[in-house]
Amino acid sequence: MSNTFKNAQNRLSAVAATITGVFNGESVTFPPFDELPKVESEPQGCLWGFFDKDGKKDECGMLNVLTPSLVLSARNEIQTGTHIQLDWPLHNLQFPVLGRQPLSQRKIDLKESFNFISMDDELHFNTQSGSQWDSLKHFGHQKTGKYYNGLTHEEARSSDRNGIHNWCERGGIVGRGVLVDWLAWYEQKNGVGSAPSAVSRHEIPLEEVEETLKWQGTTLKFGDVLMLRSGYVRWHNQASTTARKSGTQENNIAIGLRASEEAVRWLYSHHFAAVVGDTVAFEAWPPAFDGWCLHEWLLTQWGTPIGELWDLEKLSETCKEKKRYTFFLTSAPLHVRGGVGSPPGAIAIL
Repeated sequence: MSNTFKNAQNRLSAVAATITGVFNGESVTFPPFDELPKVESEPQGCLWGFFDKDGKKDECGMLNVLTPSLVLSARNEIQTGTHIQLDWPLHNLQFPVLGRQPLSQRKIDLKESFNFISMDDELHFNTQSGSQWDSLKHFGHQKTGKYYNGLTHEEARSSDRNGIHNWCERGGIVGRGVLVDWLAWYEQKNGVGSAPSAVSRHEIPLEEVEETLKWQGTTLKFGDVLMLRSGYVRWHNQASTTARKSGTQENNIAIGLRASEEAVRWLYSHHFAAVVGDTVAFEAWPPAFDGWCLHEWLLTQWGTPIGELWDLEKLSETCKEKKRYTFFLTSAPLHVRGGVGSPPGAIAIL
């Protein structure tokens, strides 16, 4: 039996442990993956109904674990007061994929119309065309046609259910962030510039995520917001216009975490409040849709928000300088009823 297979088996067996956290002021137990109550028509491991209360279907998913007690604990991450915004400028993605609208800005001179020395502006952009949160109605299960907690595609089109406004009304997203600086780990091991192309479908293995955490000296906690730096934003920042168009609009292929049963079980076992990447889809894209697509598990089965195209470059430099990779995180998405996506409005405070 190879060491790789043994390590994989050890990671999977670790998932058997019961996880306990706090929800609505009370201790709550997450059963092991294989012991979660079966949800009709959904694969084993589905969390639908888990956070429902008083007969009302939950619309916040794993953000429910970000309780006041967890936030109070996360404030201990603030040690120097250094703060870094993690939103890429809205205009940065030069060639959005799938025909999405890039940012357009119209500046309005109010002096001409109202004789005020004043300016307004109007913005038009697709919420998937830059740093973003995917809400729980952005991506459904491709075979069943349902989103988190049983929302059908037809209902998603005609209702506000699972909209991003639910996150705003619970106070935004506040907790402990953890950077997994895979790119820095990879390049210190193999040399600067040695990392796989960000616009190839390179799959980052789970064991390399764990090696990165070990290299950083980082321990994960219940309810963390996990952030994986793969190098996509750095590539885009340095690429020519021709290379950007070829790598994004013309090919729509990107680096990301390897989707697998092992990765799904590992993600479940840690009960992250949300996951974030600096690439277009967190997981390597496009997915295989072989039963382990991470979008289907994170967004659909568990209600775990996915952040994409976040700018983790300055955060990486700061974490390296301070020799710690955890921080207090705040995020205030756009308060739009039924919103499907939003710039994160995210700040890391160290």
